[in-house]
Amino acid sequence: MMFLRSLVVLCFSISLMSCSSEDASETNTTQSSIALNKYTHSAFELEVLDLVNQDRASKGLNTLTIISEISYVASTHDDYMITQGAASHDNFEQRSASLKSGVGAILVSENVASGFSTPASVLAAWKASTTHKANLESTSHTHFGLAVKADAAGKKYYTLMFIRK
Repeated sequence: MMFLRSLVVLCFSISLMSCSSEDASETNTTQSSIALNKYTHSAFELEVLDLVNQDRASKGLNTLTIISEISYVASTHDDYMITQGAASHDNFEQRSASLKSGVGAILVSENVASGFSTPASVLAAWKASTTHKANLESTSHTHFGLAVKADAAGKKYYTLMFIRK
């Protein structure tokens, strides 16, 4: 059991990056925007989003509404992380600016991860991190979107984005 716990902590440390959050007053206007498109969720992605909402509801928090354009922006970041071979918050300001101009977000936050094979495992890892948990349980968020993509070796990359409209 101790070995398993150590392994989980090690994977958690390597796979999760600190979450990002930005409100409207911190917008960097020099960043270019991502063209927003609709996004079709996989059953896996919908399960992650459902688990997030179930967890929020169990704590008496509002559930969040999915906006496919948020997931599209998240998918562009998954593509980037796959090319880099690592989870990161690189270019967060660009994604935030796109959601502010494209869907009217006034607050944008994100959680990223890589390497988790099930919806429950990635949610458990985010909940074990103080900063990721804060995004999951924020009363400021009203909407969210998620994209999960795998690299050629099958390693999954996750970008979960939250906004307030």
